[in-house]
Amino acid sequence: MFASSLLLSLASLASAQQRCDVPSPGIFCNSTEIIAYETADCRPYQIFLTRGSDEPYPGRLGNLTKEICSDIGGKDKCGFESVVFPAKSTAWGPDVWCNSAGKGAANGQAQMKAYSEKCPDSKLILLGFSQGGAVAQDILGGGGGKVFACEQDVNPAMDATSAPGSNIIAAVTFGAVVRSRDQNFTIGEGKNYDGQRARTPEQLASLNAYADVLLDYCHYGDPMCAVGSNPPDVTAHLNYFVEHNDEVKTWVVKMAKASGGDASGDKPSKPQSGNSSSSALSASSVSAMPAMTGSATHSSSAMATATGSSEAKPAQGSTPGNTSAASLLTVTAVYTTLLAMLVAPLL
Repeated sequence: MFASSLLLSLASLASAQQRCDVPSPGIFCNSTEIIAYETADCRPYQIFLTRGSDEPYPGRLGNLTKEICSDIGGKDKCGFESVVFPAKSTAWGPDVWCNSAGKGAANGQAQMKAYSEKCPDSKLILLGFSQGGAVAQDILGGGGGKVFACEQDVNPAMDATSAPGSNIIAAVTFGAVVRSRDQNFTIGEGKNYDGQRARTPEQLASLNAYADVLLDYCHYGDPMCAVGSNPPDVTAHLNYFVEHNDEVKTWVVKMAKASGGDASGDKPSKPQSGNSSSSALSASSVSAMPAMTGSATHSSSAMATATGSSEAKPAQGSTPGNTSAASLLTVTAVYTTLLAMLVAPLL
């Protein structure tokens, strides 16, 4: 009887975790269905992804990307590529986040430039989450400066009047670590708060050149994008895709159709919702954290080597699929402890 009950409980848990972009996923967003859209070939629409800290390529954004491409017209019409950068968190060392984000901004601009030169007629879409949200905004408006306890290298803005900037038809960021309050392109009740650092006036002015095609999602209580919106709620930083995938997909697809001259594709208005339905931080929300990438154990040498081999993007389709339950629980426990140390001073 006990064995049967245990098997039933495990089956129910596995079923509940089959979505890869929930706050505590049981699988990663690198399934065959998602990776099928990954390509460097010319497509009418190409999506560039900047994933969150310690996520495997393509990160939680993979599920939304698949949905967008499917609605645009499938693999012949739409593809994606991940911006190559370490996406390492502060858990790996005091300077690692800044080094990671700086590489993401530089590589993202270079990848988009190279793609636009090869495929000048293609329309570009940019999606970013958490650290990747900050990187995406750095790509557009320029970045660099003090974040957490480190200094990120300065990178210039991408000119919105010439390719690749002029080819961008939609950009969406979620829980961006570096962002500024009171912007017209922000969606959510975190609008009145800065992130871990506000953007400089020059960076913000350059970012506003993309205001018509940009959505910046920030929940109240998100300890990364809305510092000071108390109480901090880790779940508010992790549930953007559960809350907003449908409205974001609809908006991006309509922006794509409008950019392509579709008679039915009038430029859509921006969504007006954007706040999380989660409540104050609780023990359950702290424990509902994503699994850290890589193996279940991390040696001191691996912690010290935050870049290196991890910086190189895996070959298409070579990223690990579903992890075992034991491995996933182990890495989740490790990452939960590290993130709790980061968030604790905010409580």
